[in-house]
Amino acid sequence: MATTTTEIIEQLQILAEEQDSSVVEFLDQRFADLKKSLIKPENKQKVIESYNRLLKTLKLEVDHIEKFGSALVPEIDFAHVRENGGKLPPAFADLVRERGCVILRGVVSEEQATAWESSLKTYVKRHPNVGGHPKHLPVAWNVFWTKAQMEMRSHPAVLEAMKSVSRLWHAADPQTPIDFDSQVVYPDRIRIRYPSDDSSQFPLAPHLDSGAIERWEDKVNRENYRAIFDGNWQDWDGWAADFRVNSATDLYHSGTSCSAWRSLQGWLSLSHTNTDEGTLRLLPSLKLSMAYIMLRPFFHTGEFDDSLPTFPGAAPGCTQFFPTVEHHPDLSLDKSIIGIPPVRPGDYVFWHCDLVHGIDKLHRGKVDSSVSYNACNPLTPYNIESLLETRTAYEAGDVPVDFARSHGSYEREFQHDDCGAKRENIWSDKGLRALGLKWFDEEEEGLTPGQREVRRLANEKLGLKDDTTVVMR
Repeated sequence: MATTTTEIIEQLQILAEEQDSSVVEFLDQRFADLKKSLIKPENKQKVIESYNRLLKTLKLEVDHIEKFGSALVPEIDFAHVRENGGKLPPAFADLVRERGCVILRGVVSEEQATAWESSLKTYVKRHPNVGGHPKHLPVAWNVFWTKAQMEMRSHPAVLEAMKSVSRLWHAADPQTPIDFDSQVVYPDRIRIRYPSDDSSQFPLAPHLDSGAIERWEDKVNRENYRAIFDGNWQDWDGWAADFRVNSATDLYHSGTSCSAWRSLQGWLSLSHTNTDEGTLRLLPSLKLSMAYIMLRPFFHTGEFDDSLPTFPGAAPGCTQFFPTVEHHPDLSLDKSIIGIPPVRPGDYVFWHCDLVHGIDKLHRGKVDSSVSYNACNPLTPYNIESLLETRTAYEAGDVPVDFARSHGSYEREFQHDDCGAKRENIWSDKGLRALGLKWFDEEEEGLTPGQREVRRLANEKLGLKDDTTVVMR
């Protein structure tokens, strides 16, 4: 019997709870060999000294987070970004890179966002059999092609916002096949969380997506953290994309990994939601938290030890990494994980793919907490393959590949007028491109060689030529 998406989520939550124990799991011996290969003998003492320095800095950072809380999450009115040519102001951009998260205020009007929420609530009320998680009272709904979602993904301001935060990234090599100016749709779900004291309603423990043991084990992925392994964590650049393009995030083919590289995860707020009202929680310190997480397996006995096959929180075959109080005590998760500031309909929240995040256990507010998940997915060879699957799902009004095991009714089974996967619901040319329906301009002025090549590859794979638009639905 096929495993459903809901069951997978439940299994990941169980795994997270299991990893809260004080017992350190011993993996196969090859993982001890992996440890020895990560830190070169000549760098051992430097790494030890850097780790001790990190612990002192991290303690100060945790105290800082505890003191200022949600105020540490950078936020900016999107109108100011537009006034700055669609770019985050330099000093503000540096702050976002440090914190690993940002809220863009007022990306779309409150009126428009509220209308989308109303439309989505009507839709799931009319089609409750689409299901979601948890089974008894869905909060994360298995809907992907509603009219509202289609409009959101292709809204010019939404795509403009994604482009502005994507510019936080960079590639040192201009030949790197990546285009941060072009987005790929990753059709995700919606969340409508209801006020409740029920802790099973959709809590997610603090975690990292996009791989677990893969951050250490995959030969390309580990290069993203080379400065840390060399004893220079202070020089680590979490926004360098050169090795991200070809990093593996699911070496074990678990079927639970995201089929697109989400450079920044994100959602568009559709409601008024205060801090701690069933919403997002973050650890707003990207460099320090990742340096600690990546080095912790070498020091979990108290002293440097690369002989044991242990990587606490990173189970092979689990594509989420779970830091815990027992195994990662210096993160002080009870103090360093904070709720985001209050959001309004139309605000857009983004966080880096390496940022520790979770969700409130309870929603003790008075109104529903509603969001539409809509991450940044730059044009890369990997994301082109994802886009091919997405376009096929769009054509059929079918469940996207990452959610193919979802239970319940399929949107394609509804009356044609109730399935939003139609051309009329795509509001912009950039929205068409993001769905693989319109040609990517390979000759645009100012492109890097890498941008030009990845656009050429996308057009070739998608069968797009000479500024053509694919007519579907």
